[in-house]
Amino acid sequence: MFEAQVLDLIRKYLGEYVHDLSLETLRISVWQGDVVLKDLKLKAEALNSLNLPVAVKAGFVGTITLKFPWKSLGNEPVIVLIDRVFVIAHPAPDGRTLKEEDREKLFEAKIQQIAVAESATLEAISGSKLESAPPGNSWLGSLVASIIGNLKITISNVHVRYEDCISNPGHPFSSGVTLAKLAAVTMDEHGNETFDTSGALDKLRKSLQLERLAMYHNSDKLPWKIDKKWEDLSPKEWIEVFEDGINEPAAESEVVSMWALNRNYLVSPINGVLKYHRLGNKERNDPDIPFEKASLVLSDVSLTILEV
Repeated sequence: MFEAQVLDLIRKYLGEYVHDLSLETLRISVWQGDVVLKDLKLKAEALNSLNLPVAVKAGFVGTITLKFPWKSLGNEPVIVLIDRVFVIAHPAPDGRTLKEEDREKLFEAKIQQIAVAESATLEAISGSKLESAPPGNSWLGSLVASIIGNLKITISNVHVRYEDCISNPGHPFSSGVTLAKLAAVTMDEHGNETFDTSGALDKLRKSLQLERLAMYHNSDKLPWKIDKKWEDLSPKEWIEVFEDGINEPAAESEVVSMWALNRNYLVSPINGVLKYHRLGNKERNDPDIPFEKASLVLSDVSLTILEV
């Protein structure tokens, strides 16, 4: 029963962002207990739902692993591991100067936005119906909420790069964000990792660990040049171009590739821990007690701004 629901959720949400998601591979993987997806190509319209003034040239996800403890579902966390997320973006095209193929992509993006809006509306209507329905499926709803509230997520080796030759004519620039690791777990009131079976999604309590989060900005630098289209890069080529500079070099003598050479950091790599706590609906009795609390501890923050 749960396998079919998991399969449907993966197809619904992940299929919006990646190409060639094999239904047969998903079915086999889910039934085996773990889902392992490799070498996924992001769709160019992947970020359109965010309504940002940028467009994705191409993107790549190395591995997505989902671990389901079927025998103890509801007592142990579902683990999500995402490794190597690489994205290269550019300014969103102006509708007045679009090529025909870009017009088609823009039209598809609008269709997608409409579909997302319709889906949100239907889900809202469905949710209101479920709330007024008799509690026949309360156990299932509680189990799903417990699974979602206790998700254990780790994202590693992220590099998002933005190249712009339009905003400031004659002065092209590139900016990027890199992240070695982001890990999110459920914690108890003492700050220890736990599995909450008493409403983890309602009274959310999470700890997020950041490793080597950095931001760079290179002025008067031409966009990267490759001898093929970005969407045609092989997994090995994606890793060669984007991964260098994310993690700390293994040795001081390690040679930096041309792709990471002379990178000007606005924010040098930093580590930190973010702790977030949201009170449950039944706990919000005292208006003097904050419903939501967050604390962020960063180590060795270094900001650099140069005048050019």
